[in-house]
Amino acid sequence: MRERNNTEQCAISSLMQYFCKSRLESPAASAGCTLCPQDWQLLGERCYRLSNEKGSWSQGKKGCENQDSQLAVFREKKEKEYIKNITGRGTQPVWIGLISSDKKWSWVDNTSFNTKMFGTLQEMAKGCGTLKDEVLEVNICDGEHEWVCQKDPFQLSPPRTGDGEKCDASV
Repeated sequence: MRERNNTEQCAISSLMQYFCKSRLESPAASAGCTLCPQDWQLLGERCYRLSNEKGSWSQGKKGCENQDSQLAVFREKKEKEYIKNITGRGTQPVWIGLISSDKKWSWVDNTSFNTKMFGTLQEMAKGCGTLKDEVLEVNICDGEHEWVCQKDPFQLSPPRTGDGEKCDASV
């Protein structure tokens, strides 16, 4: 990785001061802070975004991939609550990254579906998962729903200055 020049270090320092004010006073500030792109929400350790359109599960998957993300994948029960917060309602199902192939459910990242954590789902040769009011549901994949994408946040870390150079406050 190439070394940063003083201008880059100062710009990063200014960004840290602007975006991470509350965290700069804490002992964990050296770990930096996390940021999501515009129109995305940081919940837990991921950025989430509800689509502005409806489409099939495949369209949702492609829509997320076009934003360098994936349909939402649950590792913990609280992630279902995050999606409810994103949708703001919970009365309409939204596509998530759950799909059945040959009667076996898995997530879009190729991890298996945890039935101990989330319960069992109907066996289907081909089906797609939605979330409605914190309940996982099975749907035909060409139904029309909004979808929820997730991605890892951008880590804004403090600059490593070892040379003692000062930043100009106007940067």
